[in-house]
Amino acid sequence: MKRKILEKLKRLERLERKCALCLMLAGLAAMNTGFTAQQEEIPCEDTEIEEMLEETSAEPTAIAIDENGNIKISEDDELTKEFAAIIENSLGKDLSATGEEASAEQSTVEIVEEPPQNVVETSQGLVEYTQVMGMEATAYLPTDGSGEGITAMGIPATYGIVAVDPEVIPLGSRVYIPGYGEALAADTGGAIYGYRIDLCMESYGEAMDFGRRNVTVFVLK
Repeated sequence: MKRKILEKLKRLERLERKCALCLMLAGLAAMNTGFTAQQEEIPCEDTEIEEMLEETSAEPTAIAIDENGNIKISEDDELTKEFAAIIENSLGKDLSATGEEASAEQSTVEIVEEPPQNVVETSQGLVEYTQVMGMEATAYLPTDGSGEGITAMGIPATYGIVAVDPEVIPLGSRVYIPGYGEALAADTGGAIYGYRIDLCMESYGEAMDFGRRNVTVFVLK
């Protein structure tokens, strides 16, 4: 029995092992199981436990440790309960809880992740953004303007290309507009200045349906 208890104690943390060893020696000494009649003083660094041993006349029962490393305490063993209460205060845990109760308590703990900062949900998932602003949006066709269909950056105008004021959104920036999607700021326009944006559409019907509206523009990272 002693060997089994000592094997369990090896699995405990240093502080738990020290305090549990004090409890075990006190119980075994009281039972006189294997100890000589002339018992040596039990060394223990916890002065509070030493004072309780000197002041009380109660006899603690044998200390048992279950397979989970928890100390089993009998309901009528008041002295061991007092020892356990002292150890609980120093370890911050309930030593009287059974292994099943401890496992149930641990299983109820949920890890709450911090919500991501400065991200927007797009068709590609969550994407970080560096700036968000409200803008007035209009729609245009690739044939508008000069009719050549070439943007200020020298690439063809098509759906997903937007015209911006470079002083507000630098050319080459990736943006996201809810209801339109991700786009590239690659064009400019004489009427596009300040917080205005022009979205390229694929057909005249789409441009007319969009009309003029206020949108939120996310400048992506």
